Amino acid sequence: MLRSVFIMASIMGLSFSVNAQYYYKDIVSNKALLDEMAQLKDQKIKKVNIKSFEDDGSPSDGFFCEKKISRNYTFVQTTTKSNISGASIFSSSFSSKGLLEKTVDSSDLAVTTSLYTYDENDKLKNIRSTVHSSDDDFTNDIVEVHTYYYDEKGFPFKMTRLKGNADSTTILFSLDDRNNVSIEKDTRTGKSYYYYYDAKKRLTDVVHLNEFNQQMLPDYMFEYNNAGNISQMTTTEEGGSYYYIWKYTYDNGLRTKEKCFSKERRLMGSIEYEYTN
Repeated sequence: MLRSVFIMASIMGLSFSVNAQYYYKDIVSNKALLDEMAQLKDQKIKKVNIKSFEDDGSPSDGFFCEKKISRNYTFVQTTTKSNISGASIFSSSFSSKGLLEKTVDSSDLAVTTSLYTYDENDKLKNIRSTVHSSDDDFTNDIVEVHTYYYDEKGFPFKMTRLKGNADSTTILFSLDDRNNVSIEKDTRTGKSYYYYYDAKKRLTDVVHLNEFNQQMLPDYMFEYNNAGNISQMTTTEEGGSYYYIWKYTYDNGLRTKEKCFSKERRLMGSIEYEYTN
């Protein structure tokens, strides 16, 4: 059965791993979202219907997902419902230049709001995220701020992570000989992530060193089709003992189908996209 967590992760552009990988999640994923929005705008898409199917090809019971795009392409709202996860709304706001400015992820359990700011060169400068949750007895707000710093050539060299206005951590970035971010290091824990690229400077792997057996383990692996779109993504769970494989199909640059396979190559389910002008 294709669990809703995989559906939501794919639709919202979320990842399955709980590891840090700040550069990937903050900057690489941000750019991928902006590229997707530019593609939707170029093809004048105003609505996307998303359908989920189980491993036997039957529709996922109780699943509904619809993405609506504003007339000027500065606001996108995705509404999702399922029998497993309940209802949620994920909205994204963009500037007139097409830069992501705000996201709001709301469900019955919590509301996460993220605000994005950029420098004069349109490079990501700050992400301020607030998670607001409440129940019958308590209301809780958790604030986390990521601030990126760039060298004189415009390449990132560090990020400071401030959580709860007290807990501060510095993340350092190293570049390879082609100016790609190749190493991300947490100065508090010493944990590092390593980024690898193909000849076209496209990200192919994000890996980390397993401290127990001193082996390099992948967190993400990407393959691309002839048009430069991601044709396959492999993601691993914490610890690297299990992984999932997503295979993607496109039509005229727009993703039309996703299939999720287990480590054993068993089909877990699929997602299909329908676009409307």
